[in-house]
Amino acid sequence: MKYLLTICLCASMFIAQAQELDFDVKVVPPAQTQLADPKIFKSLETALKELVNNTKWTDDVFELNERIKGSIRITIKNEGSVKDFTAELAIQAARPVYGAEYTTPILTHLDREVSFSYEQFQPLQFVKNAFSDNLTSSIAYYIYVMLGMDYDSYAPQGGEPYWQLAQDVFNTLPAAGKPEWQGKDLGNRNRYWFVENMLSPRLKNYRQGIYEYHRLGLDNAAQDMSRCKAAIMSCLEKMEEAHQAYPNTLAVRTFSVTKTDEMIEIFKNAPTDQKTRFIQIMTKLDPANSSKYNQVGF
Repeated sequence: MKYLLTICLCASMFIAQAQELDFDVKVVPPAQTQLADPKIFKSLETALKELVNNTKWTDDVFELNERIKGSIRITIKNEGSVKDFTAELAIQAARPVYGAEYTTPILTHLDREVSFSYEQFQPLQFVKNAFSDNLTSSIAYYIYVMLGMDYDSYAPQGGEPYWQLAQDVFNTLPAAGKPEWQGKDLGNRNRYWFVENMLSPRLKNYRQGIYEYHRLGLDNAAQDMSRCKAAIMSCLEKMEEAHQAYPNTLAVRTFSVTKTDEMIEIFKNAPTDQKTRFIQIMTKLDPANSSKYNQVGF
């Protein structure tokens, strides 16, 4: 019995170290269901938790303190039938900061329309290069996006394999499923174009900026805050260049949404010239929130 217990404990430790994600997953049903059995949403939530947190998404081993933490919230908007739904998908992901007790956001995103079919107790399983269902593909796609962001933050262009895998998820969709992902009403701000943007040579500077912001910037904040701010300012210069090379991309918009609050706090105590340049760049990248960036003061 003791020998068996030891094996189980070792297996548990391996699983804990192997998984890349530590996510809270929530399904929010309609206030009043019209067609579906309300129990189906609890079943869906359980299946999603297992898909996200128990699937091995990379070939690397993550220590417990290296895992990407975050949340996935699926809010059911419409019931087409007892098993057909349309939902909003909200995702937040964060990675640890070296030498600190906190995490930094790497992705904050809201996908306003994900359609899918689901039956109670149906497991959700993802297999590379194979299509199972639209919900599984959508979740896998966003997980690869998160991994792309995470790996880009540790090494220049380090997320390339995961951006490719996200694109592969799109390529496995049946023809009937692709229009939702290409979302013409959203212009170039949809699932298909987001990854196309990230793989484009025109956004190479953007991805270099992600590395500079995190690995050269935040990961050095505990030792040298001035160096951290300089690296983040270099990142912002690259974001500006990317915006000029490839205007109105979802990638640049996502950076603004994800990082605004954190950057405002960082630059509140920056020299005046850095504050001025920060406001100039972010107002250009995100004009709708220009008044927010003035919170850094002078």
